[in-house]
Amino acid sequence: MNYRRVFEDGYSYFLTMVTYRRKALLVEYIDELREAFRHSKLKYHYHIEAIVILPDHLHMIITPQNVKEYPLIVKQIKRSFVYNLPQHIKDQAKMDLSPSQYKRKHAGIWQSRYYEHTIRNEKDMNEKIVYMQNNPIKHGLCKTYTEWEYSSFYSRIQRMRPTRINENDKSRRS
Repeated sequence: MNYRRVFEDGYSYFLTMVTYRRKALLVEYIDELREAFRHSKLKYHYHIEAIVILPDHLHMIITPQNVKEYPLIVKQIKRSFVYNLPQHIKDQAKMDLSPSQYKRKHAGIWQSRYYEHTIRNEKDMNEKIVYMQNNPIKHGLCKTYTEWEYSSFYSRIQRMRPTRINENDKSRRS
């Protein structure tokens, strides 16, 4: 198969990364995944427009400063996540590999490829965001997207909620 990626300056990219054999690792090792993202942001300049992390896959919309770097961003996130995992998880993942995968040094954590879609307009962006919001619901992980804490939508909603003042905290009273 001769797949060619599209590199268009000024566009955002909808990306999907899936764990190998759909192993439910991402939520369980969310701190390691967050560290992988932090590490990638030190190397590459990009903005995460939206993200949703499910146990075995994630969807994100990113806008890279240098469009040719988005495959490198994905590679960095995947590599850093594998590096950050506990050794027993990495060892266990290698047990599921075929001899040829093992020989090629496949880690057994991520699927080799990822899905990419160039977002061309506001309608396209809105469709992908709605898809991402509904993904945890579709997989039976929550009833509304506002309940799924492993998404940028959840954190935005949390920031919008007014904070309650503890009535026993006299230091906040005027």
